[in-house]
Amino acid sequence: MASSNARRQLFISLAVLAICAGIGFGLTKLSKPPEEEKQITTIPLVESRVLATESVRFSINSQGVVHPAIETTLVTQVSGLITEVAPVFVSGGVFQKGDLLVRIDDSDYRVAVRQAEASLAASEARLTEETARSKAEKQSWLRSGRKLEDAPELLLREPYVAEARAQVKAAGAQLDKALRDLERTVIRAPYDGMVRERMVNLGQFLGTGAQLGMVFSVGSSEVRLPLKPADLAFIDLPAAGRQVSSDIQVSLSQSLGGQTVTWEADLVRVEGTVDEKSRMHYVVARVTDPYALNPAKGNDSQNPEPLKAGSFVTARLQGGEVEGLFQIPRRAVYADGKVMVIDDNNSLRYRTIQPVYADENKVYVSHGLIAGERLCLTPLTNPVEGMKVRLSSNATKSINNNG
Repeated sequence: MASSNARRQLFISLAVLAICAGIGFGLTKLSKPPEEEKQITTIPLVESRVLATESVRFSINSQGVVHPAIETTLVTQVSGLITEVAPVFVSGGVFQKGDLLVRIDDSDYRVAVRQAEASLAASEARLTEETARSKAEKQSWLRSGRKLEDAPELLLREPYVAEARAQVKAAGAQLDKALRDLERTVIRAPYDGMVRERMVNLGQFLGTGAQLGMVFSVGSSEVRLPLKPADLAFIDLPAAGRQVSSDIQVSLSQSLGGQTVTWEADLVRVEGTVDEKSRMHYVVARVTDPYALNPAKGNDSQNPEPLKAGSFVTARLQGGEVEGLFQIPRRAVYADGKVMVIDDNNSLRYRTIQPVYADENKVYVSHGLIAGERLCLTPLTNPVEGMKVRLSSNATKSINNNG
């Protein structure tokens, strides 16, 4: 009985396995083999432009601080008590040439002038007396029948006359000094200008050489502009000490109240030294009538805004014209200094370029490209030499328009 049950269970197990094997085989026959994926090659669409040379006039950018062309520290040449200070002699005060700024008590100097005048009068009187005595001695010598050449100089009082004449000169010089000292008690403006700082006040006693204040001329201001060595190729600068060409235009600008204000300037000189740390070359631009106080002598900007001393300004220098350059967008230049051109088969080719100038958006190239080549303008990720590209309709139109 037991063996019969065992055979029956074995038979059932084998039957189940056979059925499962049959089902599995049937399913494998019904399923389709996976289709092979087709590799799709995408040809990038790019913009391009036909290259052509052109003449370019570059503008050199620089910056600097405005300084007065003439700045003076006023000092006293005589000592004394300040008795008057002009209302314009304050910080920011404007004055004209010859205006009184400070007056020093001159009573002692007027006394000195009268004393010098008296001394001169006395010396002149003594000279007159000695001259008369000398003349009398000469006449007496001649009446004796002797020749005047044989007369002793001392007898003719010639040394006394010479001494009296020297005293007259000394007294005259002393009077001149006294008059100059009296004149120096009044400190006047040396030119049309403005007060930067006043260092004295009314009632203050000053010694000789004391500083009164600092003033500067409003006739013109200067800006010292640094230039990179590479910029010198685009601007025709003379050697240091030579006259600068008037063709170099300089425009200064500054942002005031949200608006950009400009002034026209003239390049007046080239400095003969190079900064040892920055290796910059320096030129100096000058602005006439920076405070717009004299429109007849002002600049051509027609801008009434004053260009104040100490202001920071940006400068644009109009350089010379350079011929035979290629102008390409900065986005077309890769990090390794190369660009991609497209040949007749729409394949990419590398070109190593030699830029001569670059700004934020453009690069100007002198060597490495050929006129008539088609430049790829679209930046590509990891471009490969010989890679195929498609030209956009705008690129084709641009190519046709450029010949």
